[in-house]
Amino acid sequence: MSKQKITGVILAGGKNSRMGSEKGLLEVEGQRIIERIIDELKQVVDEIIIISNNTTYNYLNYKVCADIIKDCGPMSGIHSALTHSSTKKNLLISCDMPFITKDILKKIIANSKDCDVAIPKHDGLLEPLCAVYSKKCIKSFEECIKKEKFKLTDSFKYFVVKKINFTKKELSENEFLNINTPQEYQRIKQ
Repeated sequence: MSKQKITGVILAGGKNSRMGSEKGLLEVEGQRIIERIIDELKQVVDEIIIISNNTTYNYLNYKVCADIIKDCGPMSGIHSALTHSSTKKNLLISCDMPFITKDILKKIIANSKDCDVAIPKHDGLLEPLCAVYSKKCIKSFEECIKKEKFKLTDSFKYFVVKKINFTKKELSENEFLNINTPQEYQRIKQ
């Protein structure tokens, strides 16, 4: 599969309150998480941008953009990503997913036709922070934010959503793992 006309966006604008430090800068297997994600992303997309509310990630030499609407959680990060992106489709990944692979990303992209949101599903769980979003979602996200409805899955009623099933056979136990606390970080380091 060749690269798609799609922007890869890493969401790194969170407050990191549970972790106490920038999750994307944590090291896993000798490499920062955000750098691991970039290595996988750049194999499947042409452009990468980072959504962050500080200058921490400027060293990576990718476009870094702040949230346009502040303090509204991941929804404002996705809204900003879609606003700053130059493509119709955008593959968004949270900066705390160290084991995401290009093969997982390829499958999500390949299944993102004819929908506004293409979201992975495994073990009954949805992964809204590792999904493809269409630029068409911007206005609905703005409306949700105005109404203070910040839960991503609640916004899906406004979109054509395609759930992409991943079987246990396709996944190890870690691809969609995200790290939120020091305890989770210590567990994966062992």
